[in-house]
Amino acid sequence: MTTIVGVETKNGFTIAADSQTTEGERAWISKDTKKITEVGEYVIAGAGVSNLCDVALYGWQPPEYDGTDLYTFMVSVFIPALRGLHTDVPKETDGASFLVGINSKLFYIGEDYAVLRTNTGLYGIGSGANWAIGAIMAGATIKEAMKIAVKLDINSSAPIQIVKRGTL
Repeated sequence: MTTIVGVETKNGFTIAADSQTTEGERAWISKDTKKITEVGEYVIAGAGVSNLCDVALYGWQPPEYDGTDLYTFMVSVFIPALRGLHTDVPKETDGASFLVGINSKLFYIGEDYAVLRTNTGLYGIGSGANWAIGAIMAGATIKEAMKIAVKLDINSSAPIQIVKRGTL
């Protein structure tokens, strides 16, 4: 899988991701293939089935935020647009999860397209996310936490990509 972790503060957010893709029994590591993409006002990171992530991270233009309640917008506008990208994927295919940042807020998008937020400000997806979140809760920086997760999770490896938005 992967390790992607996000930290939201009052004034912005940071998302970090590893660089390994695992297909079958083989690890594919490329610093050129990013798991975090910045598209206009969005920062989008994905973990799970590669083709589901790839169509969302490369070449997709998400809907422009219309200024309404942000959570309602994510549920009623963003999610239908994201689901529309995945209409040709066979139903037996496993899913993908996403961290989406917009307007200094992070949103967890589950494999079932559920939109979730947390009061802790800590978000994670992928097989190494719990290692990274635990490290952050113990006082590590996001970069230090990613290094720990990469050491402990067989499905994650460096280099680490970090994207920040807002004032942290």
